[in-house]
Amino acid sequence: MRKIGLIGGLALRAGIFYYEQIQKRFAASQAPLQLVLSHADVLRVLSYVAAEDRIALGAYLGGLANELADAGCEIVAISAVAPHIAISDITRVARVPLISILDAVPAGLAAAGTDRVAVFGNRAVMHTRVFGAVAKQRDISLDRDDLDWVHNTYAEIAIHGKRATQPEMTEFSRLANRLLQRKNAQAILLAGTDLSSFYAEHQPDFPHIDLAQLHIDQIVRHALA
Repeated sequence: MRKIGLIGGLALRAGIFYYEQIQKRFAASQAPLQLVLSHADVLRVLSYVAAEDRIALGAYLGGLANELADAGCEIVAISAVAPHIAISDITRVARVPLISILDAVPAGLAAAGTDRVAVFGNRAVMHTRVFGAVAKQRDISLDRDDLDWVHNTYAEIAIHGKRATQPEMTEFSRLANRLLQRKNAQAILLAGTDLSSFYAEHQPDFPHIDLAQLHIDQIVRHALA
């Protein structure tokens, strides 16, 4: 059994969602949960991501990981996708193993039997096909206007902690179905942890793969090992 360190606040709802989901899995396994939550500054992190300043992001989040290590945590996870742009830099700074969300992507796509996906999330996440974890031949690229809309809407959801608001749900469904029908996507990869929180109580009405849930499964497996 390993003590979990969770870097949250990116944004607030996503960290709470991770905590709730981890607790549910531990309760189901009848195992005692040991978890320490560290709150990161979401605006600071997003500014580093937008500037692609991997060194500064690695120093900041790697430093938080080390604080969690000092608190006795044996593994650490970040409850957001976008900061993984600097996962190599964060890993170099951290003195504790990091459970990367990127490692969950290939296995998740394989388990779903999905060859072609469109990615919803932050602009950097979509542009880079989740930082290279989705093979180019599997990625269905969004048109520029659609990509801008998803990025801006995702930012609104994350910063304001929205959950299952009807206007956003309707537009996400319209876009997803258009990608499925016109671009032959087989599923939408929800590659933003605040999207997982957004849909926590009302699942999407389109085929999807929830990257945060895959990551949480991975965290729990490592913690229980």
